[in-house]
Amino acid sequence: MNDIEKKEEPLNNAHDEASAESQTIDHTHGGTLHRVYNIWTATLYQVLMMASWTCNVVLYDTVFTIGGPMMLIYSTIIVTLGQCLMMASLGELCSVWPYAGGQQAFTKYMAPTNARRVLSYIIGWIVFLAEVATSAGCAMNNAQLIGGLVNLTHPDYAITNWLTWIMYTTFLLLSIPFSMSQKHLPAISVIGGVITLAGFIAWAVAFLVMAPKMSARFVFTELINSSGYNSVGWVGIMSFYTPVYALYGTDGILHLAEEMKDPSTNAPKAMIWAMLASGASSLAGAIVLGFTSGHWEQYMDADSPLIAWWVDVLESVAGGSALVVLLIILLNFLIVVSINTAASRVTWSMAKDRAFPFSDRLIKINKRLQTPLNAIFTTIGFQIMIGLVVFGSRNAFETIVSLGGVAIQIGYFVPVALLLLKGRSVLPADRAYNLGRFGYAINIGAVCWAALIIIMLCFPLVFPITSSNLLDMNWSIAVFAAAVLLVLVDWILRARFHYQDEISS
Repeated sequence: MNDIEKKEEPLNNAHDEASAESQTIDHTHGGTLHRVYNIWTATLYQVLMMASWTCNVVLYDTVFTIGGPMMLIYSTIIVTLGQCLMMASLGELCSVWPYAGGQQAFTKYMAPTNARRVLSYIIGWIVFLAEVATSAGCAMNNAQLIGGLVNLTHPDYAITNWLTWIMYTTFLLLSIPFSMSQKHLPAISVIGGVITLAGFIAWAVAFLVMAPKMSARFVFTELINSSGYNSVGWVGIMSFYTPVYALYGTDGILHLAEEMKDPSTNAPKAMIWAMLASGASSLAGAIVLGFTSGHWEQYMDADSPLIAWWVDVLESVAGGSALVVLLIILLNFLIVVSINTAASRVTWSMAKDRAFPFSDRLIKINKRLQTPLNAIFTTIGFQIMIGLVVFGSRNAFETIVSLGGVAIQIGYFVPVALLLLKGRSVLPADRAYNLGRFGYAINIGAVCWAALIIIMLCFPLVFPITSSNLLDMNWSIAVFAAAVLLVLVDWILRARFHYQDEISS
């Protein structure tokens, strides 16, 4: 591990210890993880985790606030290309260091010696917060969808905040049994991936047959913009919001690297294939949405534009409700399972470096189930506590989880930026996944792309913000800054005395 301090020499390569012949990683403490994922189950895991076409549907109102189907279609193409640059860059780093910490591990190796400990600690926390915020957002989205369905069928019934929290917490708790047994996780990935793709086909066929059709001119050339932004160029950039939301979760595979067969080869491939498949389904979904968007102006006035759209197209409250439950809510639940699997591995990996209080308990692997159960319980418990904010204000909850998008992109940005600062020559020449002579161009493109998305995610979707629409303000950067400040305080008061800067082997 001492080579990390020598800039002129290639950094250590973990490929040998994570080769296909080694079916487990034996840690110095905490237990053993079996390698149960192959390239196909890992790819389907990631396809499920992104569920890209459903994000277009769930954000129906956002699509028609800023850009319309035209901008959604073109921005999906751009976002897919940008995210592929980032996944290629992170995949190359994963081929060298296939550890569950992912970006935390990369930062640990790439950062300057005097900043290595604190920077890897911060990035580890940022990745953890990104995962739990995204999972919490999906669970709350399910609670709100159920609330919307109840209001549709029983308009006089009021969904209170405590009932919303109960539904939110129920989805989180139900995810635990699905995450507990490692040997069943690949099967869940396959089932979820198949449901994602089959669900897209079912939705597309049903809506293309039953919905009134919009013209090709409307779909591909008409700009719809009620955001308040006057610059068409900036509206185009802000329209990245929906496809970025659909395609920003590909780092999940990084956190399963220690459970993959030959991760140095398979993890990068799975990341790229999953991004291409999800980008293609997202683009197809955007086109279908455009042609079947129906009376979108009418739907935008409803409490839930998504539900109003589906019920109107299917000409049935029962049919629309059933499809929302079977596709959106079911997929959201499986996404929660997948994200918490990744989040628990980040927790487990950081605990091995003594990042948390009670790290000795968090690193333990249940020998029968082959999962870090305490890490899973901690991850879910953290989200349940976040959910308590709903009792004060749902908007406050949404403000907290809004840091997820910014945190994910910063977690992408930092390791690749450090690689550029350190120089690509530090990577082992015999690494399994090598970007070759295009490496610098891809890495620079990835860093510029992440920087653009971070800036975009800090702006509100509507403008200007006044006292009458203060709830539309984007507080994500403020929440993110507050979270990082708390992490720094923890570092100063506690973590710097305990946190280790060596990767377990």
